[in-house]
Amino acid sequence: MEQVTDAIGNPTALLVERIFWLGLGAFLGLAIITSLLRGLKEGKNKTTPVSADQLENLAKKAIQQNSDSN
Repeated sequence: MEQVTDAIGNPTALLVERIFWLGLGAFLGLAIITSLLRGLKEGKNKTTPVSADQLENLAKKAIQQNSDSN
């Protein structure tokens, strides 16, 4: 014959399991919200691509400034 406690369940085990699942859900929810906010934030800071010639000119200027300061 089945005991009454087996049919109902252990209240402590149910509480621990419920806390675990709530914690896991909160963690995943915060991770999703954080990633969405980060995506929106980075979407606002759009950068323009720089050509290779512009990078070379910038590097030459940096080399000249570095050699002038020495």
